[in-house]
Amino acid sequence: MLELNDINVYYGKIHAVKNISLKIKKGELVALLGANGAGKTTTLRTISGMLRAKSGSIIFDGQDINKIEAHKIVAMGLAHCPEGRQVFSRLSVLENLKIGAFLRKDHKKIEKDLELVYSLFPVLAERKNQSAGTLSGGEQQMLAIGRSLMSNPSLLLFDEPSLGLAPIIIEKIFEVIKELKNEGKTILLVEQNAYNALAIADRGYVLETGNIKLSGEAGDLLANDEVKKAYLGG
Repeated sequence: MLELNDINVYYGKIHAVKNISLKIKKGELVALLGANGAGKTTTLRTISGMLRAKSGSIIFDGQDINKIEAHKIVAMGLAHCPEGRQVFSRLSVLENLKIGAFLRKDHKKIEKDLELVYSLFPVLAERKNQSAGTLSGGEQQMLAIGRSLMSNPSLLLFDEPSLGLAPIIIEKIFEVIKELKNEGKTILLVEQNAYNALAIADRGYVLETGNIKLSGEAGDLLANDEVKKAYLGG
């Protein structure tokens, strides 16, 4: 479903992502791990069209999307749930969710997907008329995930969905991500919480200063001494 081939991304003269290649098959959950500044967010932003790779190709569902505008990539079925939630704080919960479906015309299916989001996160239904800015951090993260689902994506990019959240909320977020995988969604998950990510992932890649240092099955990475030492406190 997604294939990156020798992607290079620069911020001015800074070479942020260096010859990254990775693949995600349909229905897979793939974890992208690494420390702060490793290039994880840059990689996601490049896939979703918010940044441009200087060289390389990004093949999504058989088409190179590296030169395609971000909103057109969304219409193709790729949704990016950004780091830091990025909700529209002055708009209501419901308005935020409807923005996620802005490019869609299938109104009956939109209503069905809205009910799906409410079933995953009942608190959003309870607070649908409340301003998004008044929600807690955990509720805003639920809203950001719900908004990304409203575009009816075939591929979901999650950037640090557990960042800064209480343990009980993190558990809920990972339960939902696992449920989405079980329903057939293809997911690329960026996470600093390596154990939680690899526990639900099929495979993983480890980024270090813009390079892919390790890759493999999730279970193998969990057992890898280098990964344990760097990311699992072992």
